[in-house]
Amino acid sequence: MLLPQDSFPESKLLSYDKLAHLGVFGILSFLVLLGKRNKEDKVRLENKSLIRTLTICIVYGLVLESLQSVVPGRMTDIYDLLSNTIGAIAGVVVFSTFIKY
Repeated sequence: MLLPQDSFPESKLLSYDKLAHLGVFGILSFLVLLGKRNKEDKVRLENKSLIRTLTICIVYGLVLESLQSVVPGRMTDIYDLLSNTIGAIAGVVVFSTFIKY
């Protein structure tokens, strides 16, 4: 997340950078919930745990985006933050869906 922008190939439609943000935060939220579930020995986590995990991932994304302003070749981008948030939500939704079955 803190690599210079020119480390990623360019794309006109959907940038690899946005896909990377989405994927990383989806995996992050999924793994946080999986670890929490294993630690608590519960089959299904409460909504409070899902919201807390989502909040942590969004704040983490916000901090990373803020730090990018001090990295040469990077800048804070609201669309990166949006990709982080959508990825975190997707991870929580995927986790919730798979845990039901």
